[in-house]
Amino acid sequence: MHHSLKHGWDRFRVHLRHIIQNGAFFYLLAAMMLTPVWFNPTMKLNSLVQDTLFMIDISESMNVADIDYPQPRTDRLTLAKGAVRESMASLPCGSRVSVALYAGDEFVVLFEPLEVCRHFPAIEQMVSGLNRRMRWIGDSLLTKTLTNAIETAAKFNMSLVVLTDGDEMPHAAMPYVNTILKLRGKVKGLLLGVGGYALQPIPRFNERDELITYWTKEEAVLQGNYPELLAYVRNLAPGEPALEGMLDKVTEHTSSYNKRSMQVISRAIGFDLVHIDKPADAINALSDSKFKKYAMADRDARWIYGLIAAALVLIGWFWHLIRTIFMMKWLANVFRIK
Repeated sequence: MHHSLKHGWDRFRVHLRHIIQNGAFFYLLAAMMLTPVWFNPTMKLNSLVQDTLFMIDISESMNVADIDYPQPRTDRLTLAKGAVRESMASLPCGSRVSVALYAGDEFVVLFEPLEVCRHFPAIEQMVSGLNRRMRWIGDSLLTKTLTNAIETAAKFNMSLVVLTDGDEMPHAAMPYVNTILKLRGKVKGLLLGVGGYALQPIPRFNERDELITYWTKEEAVLQGNYPELLAYVRNLAPGEPALEGMLDKVTEHTSSYNKRSMQVISRAIGFDLVHIDKPADAINALSDSKFKKYAMADRDARWIYGLIAAALVLIGWFWHLIRTIFMMKWLANVFRIK
């Protein structure tokens, strides 16, 4: 047994000497160097990043189809989702992102901040899967929601990007901004407005996500926005329309991009305001340097292992030439050959 072990060791030494002499040893080292790549190694580097919390309005007015991207009669929510997906794709690796939904005066963060490049496929699939059936209430109160949203963005140390049509229930000539004035400057932010400027009827969908009808003035009154008209509308027979002129001031059954309200809100909290017609508009707005910062961030380290492996392959390929050069220098040194 001792003899067989010695024989095996001798054979191993012969093979090892052979692969070192012909350069194959460096190919073996290159293969070993690539092993960590399968485990997606990262390293901390001081990088230019753009940590961003995207908040998407999923209230009922976002169902209005008055967008011409990617095709005519596209609903506002589809544009908002596309803007988030393409904006995330434009962010530098190392940036952290999170996505939140809001309706009424509440918003829900869907996941804790994640590094955008490593987790992009999962995040993109999640954003693509967002739909109107996730809504827990039809109305939206942006000014109230912004208070918690800004506090959350500050906690995450992220910029806040809000995608909304600015349509609130009930419609108001001027939004109430006193509650958010005190938050001005707490985080950097951007309001991305979606929707057309002309009032459009708000569609209603059933549980199978099929369009069944549009909201009416009478139904808007029954939501409680016009207490002085509530008794009159309640006394109407089912399906009976109100007398002509009785409900002229009621507009909550329709929606448009509320530019005036969005301008007041953006000035109150110090956010930029950009009305977008396509995702490229959102990317351009986010490219502002004010939303970028230097921070220690996880960066993909696979390229380092790949570079070392490539160097080892080159050494193995030219090993005979390298050995010859070193041998000639050694001989020159030994025999003092000038």
